[in-house]
Amino acid sequence: MIVTSMFLLAASAQQSSAAQSVPQVRREASIGVPRPTVSGSDTCLKLSMVDGLPVIPIKIGGKSLNIVLDTGAPGTVLLSSDIIQQLKLAKIGEALVSDPTLQNPKRVGLYLLADVQAGDLAVENLLASDLPQREKRIWEEDGVMGPDAFPGYVVTYDYPGGRVLLKKGRLPPADGRTAFSYEGSTPGAQLNVDGRTIKADIDTGNARYGLILPKEFAATLPAYSKQFPVGVAHTANNKYDFSALPVADAKLGDVPLYIGLAAYPSPAKTANVGSYVLRDFVLRVDSTNKIVSLERAAPGLETGCSSA
Repeated sequence: MIVTSMFLLAASAQQSSAAQSVPQVRREASIGVPRPTVSGSDTCLKLSMVDGLPVIPIKIGGKSLNIVLDTGAPGTVLLSSDIIQQLKLAKIGEALVSDPTLQNPKRVGLYLLADVQAGDLAVENLLASDLPQREKRIWEEDGVMGPDAFPGYVVTYDYPGGRVLLKKGRLPPADGRTAFSYEGSTPGAQLNVDGRTIKADIDTGNARYGLILPKEFAATLPAYSKQFPVGVAHTANNKYDFSALPVADAKLGDVPLYIGLAAYPSPAKTANVGSYVLRDFVLRVDSTNKIVSLERAAPGLETGCSSA
């Protein structure tokens, strides 16, 4: 997530009232807290676009919240300080967070969520952290939910259909054309830009630019001399002066992106494909088996949740 992009770097656990300790988030080995469990039936949630971000309704402790569904967020859930206070969550540990540069890390609290409701699904034992403060925006989300919040489920971001589907199971094996294997917590694929290739994160939480490139990669592109300034972007703990350059052709695997400009620099060594591109797609993420697939929306696809 470019606006609030972050990594959980390290977690220090305290003892909870149940004499359990907190695991590090980002799939480090558990040191006491049970893994998240999901129960209930497959479900459909309304997907709204707010400030370019995909937002879904969920409940935590019975409280209705608007949560950004962000494939670029670490762990499972990050909550605003107001929501943490309203839910009266007890801090059970701490972590350091940073964007991919690992510069200027911030310390955040860790919390255990016992009661998360997403449509017809109930999730227990989700590890949550503070959503780091940043410059105020017109709209402030209640929190952010990452790709690991629904283990064992395929999460479908149906942007054109205005819905998110949560279905138990797994995606078919990756083919390198429209479905891709990835490592780490953020879905990704091989990106080709004007004949050059680079690994790209597929980041639904990037609402700044559709395509963001590392500066070193951007400098190799044919149109680099036509660059021009486009403003400033913020991560959780840094800000960047952005420039843009024309792009004639960009695609993930065999999937064309139809984007005429790319911005730089990315704070990571990878490129970043955000929601301004993804909103034309049906995106499916199987975080348990590390597979992501893309389908360009076509007339006749279902919309809404009435028939899901």
